[in-house]
Amino acid sequence: MNVLAKMNDRVTDNAVTTPSLIRIAVINDNPMFRERMVRMLRGVAGIEVVGDGATATDALKVAQELAPDVMLLHLRRPGGSTEVAASIASVCPDVRTVILTASEDDQDITSALQAGARGYIATSSSGREVVETIRAIVRGDCHTAPKLAPRLLIKNGELIETIVNDNLHDLALRGK
Repeated sequence: MNVLAKMNDRVTDNAVTTPSLIRIAVINDNPMFRERMVRMLRGVAGIEVVGDGATATDALKVAQELAPDVMLLHLRRPGGSTEVAASIASVCPDVRTVILTASEDDQDITSALQAGARGYIATSSSGREVVETIRAIVRGDCHTAPKLAPRLLIKNGELIETIVNDNLHDLALRGK
């Protein structure tokens, strides 16, 4: 079966159309981490790793030439992944980017989503969380790892409010 046939092979899942084979690219400047991620994803049914790389240049080349459904991005230089996500969103809007990073800073998350990333997950996430995030992104969701999401409320890519646990009690009282 050729690549175009694979890309057009669709299945319906709860009224949401998703590809039966999700095409992934992994861009990570740490070769050991990248190799482990690629190996893990290759073992998941319904996922095909179509490319990988280590630099922003690699990311743009893979996005343009291979057009994966989802690209996992982790580039350590400050702003690296966010800048690449913005470039990919501009040049290849059908390629969905997910930032995979150690930073759990609210501003980093917000900046990534504002730049066009569709997801943001911590490198400490389990393989299951990574796969769930990929599948959510392909369904059309924006997604952050479950442990990051409760801290943020996002509307149209803009940070509205960071929720602190003490504020939850106050909000509950205001509703009464």
